[in-house]
Amino acid sequence: LTLRALFGAIMDYIFWGFVGLTIVGLWYVFGLFFRRSFVRARLARFRSSGLPFFNEQSSEGGLGAFINDYRAGLSSRNFDISGNIAAGDSRPGLDSDEVRRIMETQGVSFDKARLIRQQQLMKSNHIDPSTGVPLDPKAVTFAGIS
Repeated sequence: LTLRALFGAIMDYIFWGFVGLTIVGLWYVFGLFFRRSFVRARLARFRSSGLPFFNEQSSEGGLGAFINDYRAGLSSRNFDISGNIAAGDSRPGLDSDEVRRIMETQGVSFDKARLIRQQQLMKSNHIDPSTGVPLDPKAVTFAGIS
């Protein structure tokens, strides 16, 4: 066994190893491509931050509204909208302009701004924000009945 034959054998192993790894890599990439919807759903479940790769809808409502709100930073540990995005939720989402306005004018956090907005909505609908009881004197409640 000469040095030239030994070098040739080593180069053959390197070449065929590279070919094998290329085939395995291409198999993996094509598998991900053809099962991308399944892979997206699995990755969305395990991701810790950032947005999943979903097709966005219009920003007027639906999933696109949640994505835009998420990108604008309107999410917190107490109100995490990434679950809505991962679930493909088609509800209109937050009243993000109003929440943003409250955050800027009053200098409060996202969660506090949402609370203030909800309290304002309850007051405008004649509901006591602290108890949730209607302020209408004709309203009948069953709070005292056990």
